[in-house]
Order: sequence, then C-alpha cells, then structure tokens
Amino acid sequence: MAAAPPASRYAHGRSEYWSRPSTARLIARAQRRLGLRLRGIRQRLLLTQEEAAERAGLHPVAIARIESGKQNATVATLVCLARAYRVPLAGFFADDPERTRRTRG
Repeated sequence: MAAAPPASRYAHGRSEYWSRPSTARLIARAQRRLGLRLRGIRQRLLLTQEEAAERAGLHPVAIARIESGKQNATVATLVCLARAYRVPLAGFFADDPERTRRTRG
C-alpha cells in the first residue's frame, strides 16, 4: 500500500496570517472598526441587539460579539445585517457615514 502524500501545511488548522503579528493586529483593528460601525447603525435605528438579531435571523450573542470585535463576521452575516438594517452592504465599510443611509424596501 502506498504512503499517503504529505498533507499541505495550508490544508487545515488556523490560517497562517494569525501567526504574523502585524497582520493579526490589522485584522483585529478592522474587526473592531466594523463592529463599531455596525453598532452605530443599529443604535441609530433605535434597535436593541435582540431586535436586530430577530430582524437578521441571527443570535443576539453573535451581534454582541461582532459589535465588540470579538467575532469575525462572515459575508453571509453582513448580508443579513445589511438587509435587516436596510442599508447597502458597502455602507458597512464606507468612510462616509452618508453611505450607510437606508435603502428602499
């Protein structure tokens, strides 16, 4: 029986970028900024985390962890939040607060 080929060092486990301190800091900073942006939009809509979670189909703990920068938001989660908040997805990343204005519908 032939030996299995060596597994790629990229095949499983935590991504390599977490082992790079400068990159890990950039990611953590971006997560915090995104979380603050999401919290600001939610608060501007006068929604609690529970209400936002209900609208988006998420768990309130997930909202809290994303807003605090402790959890990475997936694209799917961001799409659900954009729809729940009625803002364009790009508004979560815009430097201009006007880009987070509500969309129709």
